[in-house]
Amino acid sequence: MCLPVNYASVVRLCLTVGLLSGPAPSQSIAGIWQGTLAGPTPERIVLTVAEGADHQLSCGLDAVDHALKYSVACSYQGAALKVTVPENGASYEGTLAEGGRSITGIWKWHASDKGMQLLLQHSNAQASWLADRTAHKAFFVTVEPGVNLEVLDWGGSGRPLVLLAGLGDNAHVYDSIAPKLSSRYHVYGVTRRGFGASSAPEPVWQNYSADRLGDDVIAVLDELKLTRPILVGHSIAGEELSSIGSRFPSRVSGLIYLDAGSSYAIYVHSPQSLLVDWNEMRNQVDAITNAPTPQLQTTLIHRMLEVELPQYQQELKDRAAFLKGLPDQQPPSEQVTRSVTFRIVRAVHNGEQRYTQIKCPLLAIFTEPEPAAAPGGSASQAARDAASQRSLQEQENAFEALGPVAHVLVIKGGSHYIFRSKEADVLEDIEKFVAGLP
Repeated sequence: MCLPVNYASVVRLCLTVGLLSGPAPSQSIAGIWQGTLAGPTPERIVLTVAEGADHQLSCGLDAVDHALKYSVACSYQGAALKVTVPENGASYEGTLAEGGRSITGIWKWHASDKGMQLLLQHSNAQASWLADRTAHKAFFVTVEPGVNLEVLDWGGSGRPLVLLAGLGDNAHVYDSIAPKLSSRYHVYGVTRRGFGASSAPEPVWQNYSADRLGDDVIAVLDELKLTRPILVGHSIAGEELSSIGSRFPSRVSGLIYLDAGSSYAIYVHSPQSLLVDWNEMRNQVDAITNAPTPQLQTTLIHRMLEVELPQYQQELKDRAAFLKGLPDQQPPSEQVTRSVTFRIVRAVHNGEQRYTQIKCPLLAIFTEPEPAAAPGGSASQAARDAASQRSLQEQENAFEALGPVAHVLVIKGGSHYIFRSKEADVLEDIEKFVAGLP
């Protein structure tokens, strides 16, 4: 399920620029260094260090599997390297090994993080993970005046299949699975407005509402002259799938939700739907304010008093119970909250809408993480885990309630990036679903 953006995802999303220098090191650290952060879905990290005049360093950080780039602050003295993201305290501290071929250190997403080991090994441009080895074309499609979206075409033959990335990612996040899909389909990818190389309109919710993002996808289909393609969406892209599936079902052959079935995709009244309901209430307040007659305004007010406000009050209580006992977290710094990327992420969330009906065939693939290996834990943690499991089950049930158009699968043990952690299963499930489409 897609969770609210945390500090780790803010680090991945927010561009940071810094430059620090230290005393001239005895051994140069300039070059390309790469390593993998362990986890349910390992993440490849590439650190590029350049050395200028007076031994001044400039560093760039690439989250390869998300196709995201950052400039970061770095310093090097003796054999000790420090890399920091000043806005929220994310850091890497490592030691250059004798011989200069590897750096051993600890990566932290924020200052209070326990950290995880990250071994960086020296590479060159030819062997670097940054080298783009997938065969594809890249171009732009204008979806409205002044807004252009990056589109990737991995080629292939067969039915058109269009990949939509999760929040913060761009179409290159599918670089691994797309070539495998192109053996059976003609595969495209679309980078959402506000991210990657696509245009970034003003970060207000009206520019990033679910229907606005869905309209962008329709505009791309029109430009490419794709007839009834299959749309595949990860995470927040579930709202774009549902927007199209509820408003323009005849434009697609089917929809495939890759762990994208949260409340913004199919509405379920739960602690997780608080933001969706708030957005709907905001629209209803606007409707009351703009009602052309006293009679209509009275009707809308009574509906809010009798239906919306009691429901929202209960959701607030449920959400407070869900959050009870969560460990304290430091709020993001002003640098983060004022950044364009952070504001765009917030605008996307503020543009979430309520969808209850999908009118075309769909496959919803949910991931169910393995239970924690260690027993025990706090009562509050156990309660939160149980609430999360109930929420997952509610979302699965909501899709199944759509009737014969919906096919629901659960893959156990995968991560949120299910198309990476369980690639073979996802490829097989897509093939079976598409084979059954008219």
